[in-house]
Amino acid sequence: MRCDGEAVLTPVAPGLPVSAHSVLDVVPQLPGQSAAAALRETAEVALTADDLGYRRFWIGEQHGVRGVGGAAPAVLAAVLAARTDRIRLGAGGLLLTNHQPLVVAEQFAALAAAYPSRIDLGVAEQRSIAPSTAAALAGGPRGTFAQRLDELCGFLRDGTPGRVPVGDVRLSLAGLPPPVFVLADQPATAVTAAVRGLPVFLSKRSPEAAAAYRECFESTGPKVRPYVAVTVGVVTADSDEGALVRFAEYVRVKSRLAAAGPRLSSAELMSLLEPPITGRERGRAERLLDDPAHIVGSRTTVAAELGELVRETTADEIMLVPLAFDGLVRSSILRTVAAGLTRNVRTVPRYAAPLIATA
Repeated sequence: MRCDGEAVLTPVAPGLPVSAHSVLDVVPQLPGQSAAAALRETAEVALTADDLGYRRFWIGEQHGVRGVGGAAPAVLAAVLAARTDRIRLGAGGLLLTNHQPLVVAEQFAALAAAYPSRIDLGVAEQRSIAPSTAAALAGGPRGTFAQRLDELCGFLRDGTPGRVPVGDVRLSLAGLPPPVFVLADQPATAVTAAVRGLPVFLSKRSPEAAAAYRECFESTGPKVRPYVAVTVGVVTADSDEGALVRFAEYVRVKSRLAAAGPRLSSAELMSLLEPPITGRERGRAERLLDDPAHIVGSRTTVAAELGELVRETTADEIMLVPLAFDGLVRSSILRTVAAGLTRNVRTVPRYAAPLIATA
């Protein structure tokens, strides 16, 4: 049931250089900020990750979440692939239960044809969504997540030599299919991915899912083995105290947006965000430092904790989520992490990449 490229998924030895780390971005958008400005900031973050040698740049899919603009991963992956040179682009959790598998397969097959060896497809199961949003996204019979995953993989395999169409449907622009990852923070979903020989990404807070995945993994080929990417939120600065201040600012904005009434205007939201951080908000940020889903500190602190994370989880890849609404801060976090991992960060001169890459 495997439908991805094995060469991309070779596990990495413990230690994980920058090239074994990836980035997840949700296109943060503050009240009053235009969509164009939010997209430009995310594009700059992607360029920074590309220059620094990060492996992948994932775009998350979230609908109806205030402060989040990333609801169309396939479109954004196309935009960012055209702007970058080397880094792989993909959906860091396209909500498969919101989309028809054929549409997803067509979109990512086209992306893989345009940008060979640079496209990844991560899929997830939507577990909670507003009824109105669910109704707007619905496109036919729902089916279970496992059924949709099988259908998606079937369509993607259609373009592989020796394969036949799925029923009467043949995938357009079929070629070498992109690797398919599964967001597997629940043990049941981890087993769904494992028995199909698919790679997964999960958070550090889900050791049960990781154990279930490794225990139930079924190899579908001689080179197919378990592959785990672990996600973690990261905030860095010149000092541990500076990183805490940055983290507290992120918590301040996120918590105020979440608590705001649904009918507040953009101007009212901007006014809500104006007052400086309170003692209660800073205290909440300090308590969150004990949450394993966050790593906050100086370059040295973060590098040490990332190394410990690799040892604890035996991850093949770490997916970093730079926790900041400001694109410049997100880029700064990635530079600081890279500096802590390599001690000597160099950028590679870029060239003007064509819109359509040649194979």
